Order: sequence, then structure tokens, then C-alpha cells
Amino acid sequence: MKIKVIPPCSIKMFRYRVNFLAKDLWKEKDPICRANLALQLADAATSLARLELQEAQKLQQTSQRMSEKS
Repeated sequence: MKIKVIPPCSIKMFRYRVNFLAKDLWKEKDPICRANLALQLADAATSLARLELQEAQKLQQTSQRMSEKS
């Protein structure tokens, strides 16, 4: 059996983290736990937004270089 390890600071890991935290937040009934989950979700979503922006900028730069060459 082959085990895949996702780097903890990768964009994929932040996508998973935001997804799981959002699902946990919807299921949680305790208001204190909901507040803690919401804070964690906000932090993870902010990090994910920065990573997504970096990826979009990389793609945009690559696209511009390709169009300049042709």
C-alpha cells in the first residue's frame, strides 16, 4: 500500500483544511466550539486566499510569456 503525503503548507492541504473546518462548523452545536472553529476557518481561508492569488499570478505570467513568444 502506497501512502501519499501532502505537504502541510501546500495549497492542496489548505483547500482540504478549509473544506473540513467548514463542514465541522456546520455540524457543531456548542457556541464556544463554533467560535473556535470559525477562527480557525478564517485563518485557514486567509492563507488559502493568498496561495490562490499566488497561483493565479503565476498562471497569468506564464500566459503572458507564451503570448509574447508567439
